[in-house]
Amino acid sequence: MIGKWSSLLILLLLLLGPMEFEVLGWGWQGGLVVFGRVYQPDGQPAVRAKVRIEIVNGFWREVWSDDQGKFEFRAIPAGRYRLAATNPEVAEQFSEPAESDSTRSFANRLQVDLYLRLPVKVGDGGRPPGGSSILVSVEEAGQKIPGGARKAYEQGMKLQRENEPVKALLQFDRAIEIFPGYYQALTERGNVRMARGLLSEAAGDFEQALRLNAQYALALRGLGYCQLQQRQFEAAIVSLEKAYAAAPEVPLTLVLLGYGNMLLDRIGLARQCFVEALRLDEKAAARAHVYLGEIEAKEGNYAAAAEQVRLYLGINTGGTGGTEIADTGALRQREEEWRQKAKSAKSAKRD
Repeated sequence: MIGKWSSLLILLLLLLGPMEFEVLGWGWQGGLVVFGRVYQPDGQPAVRAKVRIEIVNGFWREVWSDDQGKFEFRAIPAGRYRLAATNPEVAEQFSEPAESDSTRSFANRLQVDLYLRLPVKVGDGGRPPGGSSILVSVEEAGQKIPGGARKAYEQGMKLQRENEPVKALLQFDRAIEIFPGYYQALTERGNVRMARGLLSEAAGDFEQALRLNAQYALALRGLGYCQLQQRQFEAAIVSLEKAYAAAPEVPLTLVLLGYGNMLLDRIGLARQCFVEALRLDEKAAARAHVYLGEIEAKEGNYAAAAEQVRLYLGINTGGTGGTEIADTGALRQREEEWRQKAKSAKSAKRD
């Protein structure tokens, strides 16, 4: 079945967000399963951290993380909720609250990882200008990035934005040479290589970044994209599920995940991913309309298929403020073909 989808193009850019994921499975019958890990400020698992979940209707529960920092809540009712963790042995060590809702769950399971942090004092009064505490992430606090590496990384980011990929690569190379543990620079170098079609080299950068920080969602997403393009579909789905669990608010991850499932003819899961991506941000996930159209056409629903293409073209050819895309002509032709098939099917049914 894979050949039927091989002509589709993925025209996506990949976004940011940290976290780790354990392979998603079907949730326990009787409610949502919320699980994850708690991490110390040095990136190690937080053992015996207290994790609390609260739901807006007043429901709450607490559990302790195990010797690997893992926790799990079962039979959680649907609704909005928030999680937070504290370290009973170090009173000032806590996590920022993580808020979500049951609509973000995938297959009745949702991972939320928590990172214990320490307040950073600024100035004599221990407060920054404006009076609010500053929190430094685990990644920033633990890396101790040399100034020369940070400067090269920032210059590479600037050159990347200015569409100077060759110069950007040199800066990222420099940053990594100074600080080999700079997984952000490795990931950005992977992004530049990926954009230039150097998929094997890009995948190598993403894999190296993930050896340094297995929870870095941008590297997970980049690796998943490379694996899709290299036709490593099962591996791509694992990477993209991890990226989704890390940052469920990023619709493009769901589009990629849906595409991978579609390539493997897992149509139900693919449809679920595309619909959720469009719910989160229709403009950012607009290409999902085209893939949904392909699914509808495959199932013989040609009118619905044509409508999905119409919605996509409305977003990307000026209909709702979008811009012209490369395959507009081909998509318009496909829309018309499907409309003609829908009319033929309707006429045949009447006869």
